[in-house]
Amino acid sequence: MAEKVPQQAVQEESTTNDQVAAPPEEETAVVEETYQLTVNLPRKAGNVKIIASPREAIHDIKQSIMESPETCVHSCFYLAFNGKRLNDFSELGEVEGITTETELELVEDTYTERDVRLHINRLRDLLGGPYKPNSSSVGIDPAISFLTAVTGEIDEEIVAEGEKKMEDLFSDAPIPQHAFTDADLDARSQLSQFTPSTFQRLAPQCLKSLVLSGWNPVPHTQRLKGDLLYLAVTTLENETIHITASTKGFFVNNSSNHKYDPSPKSGPVHKKMANHSLISLLQNLSPLFASNFAKLQDFITRHHMLEVLPVNTYSPSYPWAVQPEQHVYDPLRPADSFLNFGTDAVESLRDWNDELQSHRELPKTNLQERVLRERLITKIQSEFAEAAVRGAMAVVNGSVVPLNPLEPEDSHMYVYNNIFFSKGNDGRGTFENLGADEAAHVATGKDLEGVKILNTIDAEGLYTLGSVIVDYKGVRVLAQSVVPGIFRRQDENSIVYGSVDNGVQISSDEKFHETIGRDVAKSLHLAEHTLVDGQEGQVKLYTSMETKGLMGADGRRYLLDLYRLNPVDIDFQETECIEKTGEDAKPAYPHKMTLLRPELMSLFWEHRFREWVKIKSEEIKKERAQEKKAVAEGDKKEEEEKKTAEETPVAAEGDEQKEVVKTEEEDDIKIDMNEFQLHFNPDVFTNANQLSGDTLKEQEQVIRDASKFLNEEIIPSLVLDFASYAISPLDGDALTKAMHRRGINMRYLGKIAQLVALSEDKRIKHIQQLAIQEMVVRCSKRLLRKYLFTCNLEETSLCISHYFNCLFGTTFNPKPAAVLPEGKTKNDYEWARLTPASLKTQLQQQVLLRFRYNLEDDFMSSLKPLPTLREICLRVGVQIEAREYRFHPYTEEELAAFAAEDAAAQSQAARQKQQQAKSKKGNKKQHHQPTAKEEFKPVRRYTTFIPDDILNVMPIVKQAGTRSVFAEETFEAGKVSLSQGHRQLGLELLLESLTLHEQTYGFLHPETSKCYATLAMIYHHGEDREAALDLQRKAVIAAERTCGVDHPETIHHYLNLGLFEHAAGRTKLALRYIRHALYYWDLLFGPGHPDSATADNNAGVMLQSLRDYAMSTKFFERACATQEAILGKEHVITATGYHVLARAYTLQGDFNKALNAERVAYGVFEKKLGVEDPRTKESDMWLKELTSNALITAQRAREQSKAAASTATKTMASAASEKAAAGKKVEVPRGELPIEQVLQYINSPNPSSRKGKKKASSKQ
Repeated sequence: MAEKVPQQAVQEESTTNDQVAAPPEEETAVVEETYQLTVNLPRKAGNVKIIASPREAIHDIKQSIMESPETCVHSCFYLAFNGKRLNDFSELGEVEGITTETELELVEDTYTERDVRLHINRLRDLLGGPYKPNSSSVGIDPAISFLTAVTGEIDEEIVAEGEKKMEDLFSDAPIPQHAFTDADLDARSQLSQFTPSTFQRLAPQCLKSLVLSGWNPVPHTQRLKGDLLYLAVTTLENETIHITASTKGFFVNNSSNHKYDPSPKSGPVHKKMANHSLISLLQNLSPLFASNFAKLQDFITRHHMLEVLPVNTYSPSYPWAVQPEQHVYDPLRPADSFLNFGTDAVESLRDWNDELQSHRELPKTNLQERVLRERLITKIQSEFAEAAVRGAMAVVNGSVVPLNPLEPEDSHMYVYNNIFFSKGNDGRGTFENLGADEAAHVATGKDLEGVKILNTIDAEGLYTLGSVIVDYKGVRVLAQSVVPGIFRRQDENSIVYGSVDNGVQISSDEKFHETIGRDVAKSLHLAEHTLVDGQEGQVKLYTSMETKGLMGADGRRYLLDLYRLNPVDIDFQETECIEKTGEDAKPAYPHKMTLLRPELMSLFWEHRFREWVKIKSEEIKKERAQEKKAVAEGDKKEEEEKKTAEETPVAAEGDEQKEVVKTEEEDDIKIDMNEFQLHFNPDVFTNANQLSGDTLKEQEQVIRDASKFLNEEIIPSLVLDFASYAISPLDGDALTKAMHRRGINMRYLGKIAQLVALSEDKRIKHIQQLAIQEMVVRCSKRLLRKYLFTCNLEETSLCISHYFNCLFGTTFNPKPAAVLPEGKTKNDYEWARLTPASLKTQLQQQVLLRFRYNLEDDFMSSLKPLPTLREICLRVGVQIEAREYRFHPYTEEELAAFAAEDAAAQSQAARQKQQQAKSKKGNKKQHHQPTAKEEFKPVRRYTTFIPDDILNVMPIVKQAGTRSVFAEETFEAGKVSLSQGHRQLGLELLLESLTLHEQTYGFLHPETSKCYATLAMIYHHGEDREAALDLQRKAVIAAERTCGVDHPETIHHYLNLGLFEHAAGRTKLALRYIRHALYYWDLLFGPGHPDSATADNNAGVMLQSLRDYAMSTKFFERACATQEAILGKEHVITATGYHVLARAYTLQGDFNKALNAERVAYGVFEKKLGVEDPRTKESDMWLKELTSNALITAQRAREQSKAAASTATKTMASAASEKAAAGKKVEVPRGELPIEQVLQYINSPNPSSRKGKKKASSKQ
């Protein structure tokens, strides 16, 4: 794997056929025929059809049966073939006798206590519907999807409409209602509409309650009779039923709340009192349950399959703006722990480390083993992350006792659920000289990054710990799996590589050194370097001295503290991490953990390698040219002796042969890439004591060159990519990813903003605004982290709402006051003393400190409130209520309404006071009466945010996931094949990659979503519309549930889904998706993004197909205005926008504006492209057509008016003449002008309005 990088670099100028051809060989081994299985149900209840792959395990097929609406009542069963029970863990293709059309039997199995608990949980999941509340969730609305709500009802009329051809654009039929009917394009998105109004969260109720009976646990005597569990069910008919779960199924017993009688209850003949399935039993007992359960199943099946599936292999997304939770009474909810884990949950703690490492040791000799291994690793890491989040929250909330309670709080360590927790600060002084807590905070993130790198390398014989970072309430917590024996050893002998005492003693185990050099050092191009320890001993290492190699008690070799896998950014450290003097001097950067990113080191290595290949190729060419020259000179004498008559043809032939040989030799140049030597020493420019010499100087120079490469090559090229729109980020997260992909640290965000500002290029003005917003967001995150660290849980919402008021609410209330707990003053809290002025100063100082950028004094007023608010909420983990927030003062009308309400309240209070005075006599005991303020409190806010707006604070989770390298390589190979024109091969590779993604990551994962979207686009271009639509819907749902409903990827998926639906003829549905996407687009960025013009143009085209020319023209006008504002009026793209706009005006019948717009387009095309360019010719043709059409229609109208005038009476003719003078002589058809007006328009460089022309013509 490590050796594939240079091979690709060497062959980049020749061919990539070898790289593309490799995956298909493996692909042919895995592409197998699918099985059409028929599963016969018990008691002759019919059968179900299942499509399965030979590689699917039997338990996966069982899971599909349980999730099917027809068979969801079954959970405890096994599958049989020819009367023999199939092993749940065997693959379908391994079963002897199985064919592509086999019949299997579903056989009801004997229950165990675990099966009963699973069955009850399955029923609760069904009753909760597709958006059931999750008691273990850390936030509101986890993994939510709006696709079904946005789609709405698709009736036959819409489907039939998709089959029609849009032939008559001028039909007289009424314009159909659509998503943009009466839409105001100038209005901004309202946060109260964040959740679609059609979104239905609560499913139909089927039971009043389902609880564990108070008669649990089952007595020993009844256990011998097969009783496993007792339930108490209250139906919608208000009947309480006591049910026994036994080994044979479920039956009604004779118990009540006051009497224990476990015997089976006998009932009417029409009511079956026992059944193998609890769902079937309840359907027999309660008619309302049966009818409502059918409605529930219909409600669930209206949703796409991926909307209902749980997110198991990735952290679910949580929206930042939510509706307040509707908490539903569920007496069984407290028993979740028992239903999930049983009575022995506390005693069955998982050994996370052993599970992780055991999965990594699984064989990977073939594709099937590799896929299984990667799937299991992904699953266990996801489960570990979920447990780590719960544990970290418990640590922060003080629910876990530290292992070292006598030490300072910053040094506390914890073990909870077999996971080791430590806080991301410098509790032990390790980073005292590098920035203390600031450096420790960064080092924790770099350590996680190092674990990700090593997990990707997947080095044989080296292990990393399960690692998760949780940022919660201002505290960073690092969760790690526990290394076996680490708490039992009292000596340091377990550390066999690196140093634990800052270089006093350095270890270098030979086996460890060899293992690291074999895979890790080759992949990361680490230099073997010599260190000198405190005893003057020389030790050779590949990794940094601070990276530790530990020999665990289980015999495995672990690498820890991986924050220094990459070298120091020495240029930044030498210029920005030192104190300077002078008026314009910037403060020193807060820490010295300024490392280069791994992406940059990879780019720098490839850059140097390409240069070396080029130089080497030139050297080889020169050597071969000299050899040819020597041979030619040696043969010259023989050639001179030949006759002149024979010399000419021989010379010509020799020249031709020489040219051919030259070409062949150029193509046949072979370079041994092992001769190229470029390695990076991670210990240079650190406090490590290295052996001095020429080698050290060379290694230091390499790191300086890498730092220089970042500043002089990579960052300027990113700005050029912004200018060319090769990258067009929509929010701060997209900007961050764009920088990271190029190896640019976020500390250079200020430099990028400065470069953009210096360029004075209007095309990338939005990048500067986005960069400033991102700097403010990141500094706000740090400030909020500082304030939240000092808050108790009940003070969290008070702190956050006050911070938001100081940042966003100053226009509404310039002096917001903090809401404080009872009995407290603002002097008790640092956050309560915050004012808009002090916050502005702090943000300016933080941005200058961390990004080396000076914010303008009015930067707060230039921030976009909703986009910035969204970014801060997502970074800090805040969920706020989705409602309208005031960022501007009340209007005079609103103030007048409030005054009237206040007057009414005062009047009512006076009347109540008089009534109380009259009734006071004789009423010694007075009950509390509502005051006027309580009854007539105006709906008024005095600050933009109040504490009740803050609904939740969630942990922000970062985990070291594992990538499926083979799935990604297959995906890239497919894209390369498509780019080379090999469509079929590329499609097969992408389909195989999709299968690998689904098997490794699952259906709901960001990487799987990208795969869905790529394939959907290919099918769309290949005219396979149904396949494209199906894949694109999956891409939308997967992105919504893992990235977020308003994530840029999700928005783009919705826009593409709209295009696909429009192509399929379902334009009304397409417009729903487009409007949904544009709503979130406006929340993310607001108006003025370059890509928004494309979305507006697409919406305009769709509206034209529905004959809503007025609304479509508004979209084209907005697109054109955006292009002109960003690119200028003289740009070709703007001219294209005017050309499209001219067509829109033509369809609307406004030739005046159409001609004007087309003239602008033609002028730019002619000037920029020349008269021979196809676009110029097309624009010229449109100009001629528009002019000709206007002249013809106007001439026809004039002839009709003359014919009418000749047959009328003189009085009528006179009246007609008067009307003509007033511009009302004839009814000119829509879009047709009198000839005088058309000629006047054509001859006028700046035509006036149509009304003005009519007046001018009448005066003549």
